[in-house]
Amino acid sequence: MTARAPGKMLLSILTVESVKDLVKHRSFVALIFLLLAADRFLRSHFDASELRHALSFAAWQERIAAIVFVDLPAFVSHWIFRPATLWLLLGLFLFKQVISLWPSSSLRGWHRQSQQRGLLASLLVLEGRQFLWDMTALVLLCGITLGWGLLHFSWCRIWWQHTGGTAPAWCFLGVMGLVWPVIMAALSYSSKLAVLQQGSYREKFGLYLKLFTTPRIFWGSWLFYLGRILVEGLFVAIIPVGALLLLDNAVLRILLACASITPSYSYVKMASFKFFLFIYRPYPLIQAEFGDYLANMEATGHLRPAPAPVAT
Repeated sequence: MTARAPGKMLLSILTVESVKDLVKHRSFVALIFLLLAADRFLRSHFDASELRHALSFAAWQERIAAIVFVDLPAFVSHWIFRPATLWLLLGLFLFKQVISLWPSSSLRGWHRQSQQRGLLASLLVLEGRQFLWDMTALVLLCGITLGWGLLHFSWCRIWWQHTGGTAPAWCFLGVMGLVWPVIMAALSYSSKLAVLQQGSYREKFGLYLKLFTTPRIFWGSWLFYLGRILVEGLFVAIIPVGALLLLDNAVLRILLACASITPSYSYVKMASFKFFLFIYRPYPLIQAEFGDYLANMEATGHLRPAPAPVAT
């Protein structure tokens, strides 16, 4: 069968192929229980009317400059050297493993056409070196993000001190928003590279750094994760949070939130893994790990043979 053009192939694997695997593996079922727990937590610890006001644009516009340039530095300086901060960072790392590394282990098995595993089995096959590699990648990402953020925070704060308006705060948030798709891509790729069974630390880091050094991977990832942010923002954040806060009927709000968040979140996880294979497919480490899957995609006309990578 004639291979499709790259654009048509990418559209196919991000729509038809992702939805087929989503239904086949029923990967969204476990998320329903997390959503039920979130609903109970919100209803037990927060007042819905106060949350609605706090999330309104008017409330943010009124306080945005003070939050960014006064409250944020005070918060960071207060907590940065506290022992509790270390535990918080550890908790965030473990949370990241649950929502990213753990599912990536399952997705790796599915795309290698190996025996289907549940989430618990996927967790048990993970090794300590994979968690350590992911942590190292995250430290590098945090360093890059912190440097970028401090640079722009400094000149935006000076601007605010001279004008006192809200424009510097929105400008700083906008600058950080521009790099957010790349940060999301880095968070996602770190987990997907961590679960690879082949490749040394150095080889995996070589692939990881190509996100920042290779224009094709950088801009392709930026566009894809910008789209993912928009999809998740609507179906994983706005609709579910709106349902949990605005609807008083417990059954209705849970059903609406579940119908929005669970299949859409699972879909973007599935599509993200397929996009990772698409964008990194020229490289030998990916070919060695997923050769059968990529060959099958080529044979069925969904994946065009990848160009050889330029030696670096």
